[in-house]
Amino acid sequence: MSDRRQARRQQTIDEVVATALEVMAETGAAGLSLGEVAKRMGIRTPSLYGYFASKAALCDELFARGWQEVGALMGPSYDALSAGADAAGLLLDNLSTFVGWALDHRAQAELMFWRPIPGWEPAPEAYAAAVQLTEALSGALANLQLRGLLRPDADVEEMGRVITVLSAGVISQQLSNEPGARLAEGRFAGELGRLVAMFLHEFGAGKKAADLRPDGSRKRVRR
Repeated sequence: MSDRRQARRQQTIDEVVATALEVMAETGAAGLSLGEVAKRMGIRTPSLYGYFASKAALCDELFARGWQEVGALMGPSYDALSAGADAAGLLLDNLSTFVGWALDHRAQAELMFWRPIPGWEPAPEAYAAAVQLTEALSGALANLQLRGLLRPDADVEEMGRVITVLSAGVISQQLSNEPGARLAEGRFAGELGRLVAMFLHEFGAGKKAADLRPDGSRKRVRR
């Protein structure tokens, strides 16, 4: 394929993706259909199959691009998290950046954080960017730990899971209950500072391992 044809093909793919995002912004991710995308582009639905073999393939592309965009956005934040000395402030900035993007890209966030389309789940190659972001978070937390800002006995993967649960929970609650609110306006997003404090109460430097079992019940103390 010539460079010119490849460029035209990529331009059409980008247009399909942009149109799909427009549809999702109006109907939610569950309302996405190839027929509606084709209609808005002024073409017949079969014409889309030369670019995306199925609705699932289009969802994979939307999913992958979303995580790639978040990854590019979060890169400087993770670099700062790895090198800075203010764990609380840096973690809050990091979570605020992540949550803020999701609130500003509601339709794409639905596809990335939930499973709104029956029978679809992202293919491994689409999921790769999400895995890379998780690894970047683990690397940043490991650096904080090495510099004495997080508990030396804490498991890095566990800390990453907790951060993920906290951020995804805020996104889910905010989009479900106040879908139009921005980061600075949302009641649930406004709890990020408190959640960071809770995280550091559990994992901050100088803290002992929590006296809790994994299920949240308190361990018995022998007397």
